[in-house]
Amino acid sequence: MSDWLWPDAALANLLDNALRHAGDRAHITMSLAQVDGAVSAVVADDGPGVPASERQQVLRRFYRLDASRSTPGSGLGLALIAAIAELHDAELSLSDNSPGLAVGVRFAGPLADHGRGHVQRAAFF
Repeated sequence: MSDWLWPDAALANLLDNALRHAGDRAHITMSLAQVDGAVSAVVADDGPGVPASERQQVLRRFYRLDASRSTPGSGLGLALIAAIAELHDAELSLSDNSPGLAVGVRFAGPLADHGRGHVQRAAFF
């Protein structure tokens, strides 16, 4: 699998995680930017969010918030995103979206450093 399929998978997983946990009436936004060779993506929703005290824990494999234990899933979504971010030396942030959660991933190197010479369509579009 190409190295850049992993960041594509991270973005798809971010969207899937928001769709799964933000609630049926949630608004979900995704923003992408390339600035000074760094590529940043943020997926934000206005759902219940993740308490600040549990934000590091939700990045661990199989960890699930009490409120999400009744929804399908295994607790691997954000853990997979964290692993992909670490593999690519990317910065991962979870923050309050007032209400909801915003998850950001910043890949510091130019896309050309990761096997692509230019921005291409992500696998989930």
